[in-house]
Amino acid sequence: MTGIIDIGSNTIRLVMYDRGKQVSNTGLNSEIINDTKDGVLTSEGTEKLCDIISFFKEKAGDNEIFAFATFAFRVLKNGEEVKKTIFERTGVLIDILSGEDEAKYDFYGLMSTLCENESGIGVDLGGGSGQVFSFSDGNIEFFSSYPIGCRKVKNKFVKEKLPTSEEKIKIEQYIEEKLSGFDKKCKKLYMMGGTAKTAAKLYSFLNGSENIDIIRTDKLQSLITFIEETPQRVMKNILKNRYDSMAVGIIIMEALARHTGAEEIHIKKCGVRDGYLIKKTKL
Repeated sequence: MTGIIDIGSNTIRLVMYDRGKQVSNTGLNSEIINDTKDGVLTSEGTEKLCDIISFFKEKAGDNEIFAFATFAFRVLKNGEEVKKTIFERTGVLIDILSGEDEAKYDFYGLMSTLCENESGIGVDLGGGSGQVFSFSDGNIEFFSSYPIGCRKVKNKFVKEKLPTSEEKIKIEQYIEEKLSGFDKKCKKLYMMGGTAKTAAKLYSFLNGSENIDIIRTDKLQSLITFIEETPQRVMKNILKNRYDSMAVGIIIMEALARHTGAEEIHIKKCGVRDGYLIKKTKL
């Protein structure tokens, strides 16, 4: 078996694969953003990371493991120092992915679930960034990373638990500004990441169904309304640790759909981990 440790802005996960098939998935909350002060991960934050990596290494046993980090780690001023400390303490070497590398791995992961000649737009919406790429006939055309992650946007614009009407407008304007150089259009948007999967769960809950993985974009506003009108204790039970950022995440999804002209969002369970595994195990 092979293990992939994914160090993200929202969650740090160990996913175990057997011959390319996922057999286990263990996630812990990521505190990297909260433990970062003036661009530097604190000593306490570094300790937390070392503890988590050690725990995951022990859990993986004697199996081969790879580890990579995304936005919250790659923007650290002391990222290389933290990487060295983790290696010295745990023996695990972290691959700090660039935004472009992350987008390419997302593409590889997505294509493993689609027909070879498929065309479309893919988005992996994380806590710190969003990877956006377009592809045609199974070949990637454009890929980039944008600072539009849910937690980053929420921290930038939202003062309370849920965004006000004015804050929603500012978020929408911010997303449009950041995506101004991306002009691809498509009626179908493929979305990956925990926010998209949680949105699908919420959409399924509202429709009294199970495992709905296609959301019409004109229904996204109803999800925001549901979050706003439902008692906090109920929503926290449904959304778990994504309660604080979910409304912002859906606003971002809606802005992405509007910018790309998408009428449907297809939620995919693949992502950067899958693409990373494909490339690493083919080396």
